[in-house]
Amino acid sequence: MNPLEGKKVLVTRPSSQAGGLLKRLERAGASPLHVPLIEFQLHESKENERILSKLHDFKWVFFTSSNGVKFFFEWLQKMKENFPAACQVAVVGEKTKKAAECYHLLVDFTPSEFQAEKMAEEFFHSYEEPGSILYVRGNRSRDTLLNEFKNRSILFQSMTVYDTLLIKESAIIGKHLNSLDAVTFTSPSTLQAFLHSVGKNRETALTIPCFCIGSTTADEAVKLGFKKVYYPNVFIAEEMVQQLVNYFSKEG
Repeated sequence: MNPLEGKKVLVTRPSSQAGGLLKRLERAGASPLHVPLIEFQLHESKENERILSKLHDFKWVFFTSSNGVKFFFEWLQKMKENFPAACQVAVVGEKTKKAAECYHLLVDFTPSEFQAEKMAEEFFHSYEEPGSILYVRGNRSRDTLLNEFKNRSILFQSMTVYDTLLIKESAIIGKHLNSLDAVTFTSPSTLQAFLHSVGKNRETALTIPCFCIGSTTADEAVKLGFKKVYYPNVFIAEEMVQQLVNYFSKEG
């Protein structure tokens, strides 16, 4: 019998990004419950217009999410600007790299591990004097890389291209909370939205096995009080599903 057979697993990813994870869970025998807890929208800003009008001044553009790539190019289209051929591109991982390549960007740097700390360490090992950097982000992105730029006296500009919005209407979760076998999270924002949605049932929610896509989200889960937190060595959805399979193979 498949270890995930009949297991009800909550998926909190936005509808636009949940398809792959839902299919993988279903193929593994699980019964996924999809309740999107966040959504994304273009971040409107006069500052972004100013930055993009001088895009050719930057030597590097850093992308730390596929959303950053998507909304950055929405901004480019809005401004009728092209990506400068001379500008180099750094991405945090394979998913972000694929998103960049969809817009015909040549990716010059990807770290060996999909996290900001490793990205900073390996990038500056290879490029001690990289020149000016444009850091593309969402409104809830961490400041890990920005702090690294400051500490190294790197010339940089931060550009917020999208906003992450928490969806508060999620009564479905309360209805199914006691029957959930596991919950999955792909960002700290989904964790925060989940705990907001469960309200007075927080203590019950914190006892459900919690599977995160990476160490940043897992650290936030621990900080928020989840009792059982797991994340894979490789920060991708396929490996998170494998972690679920491994867990229930042991736990039953």
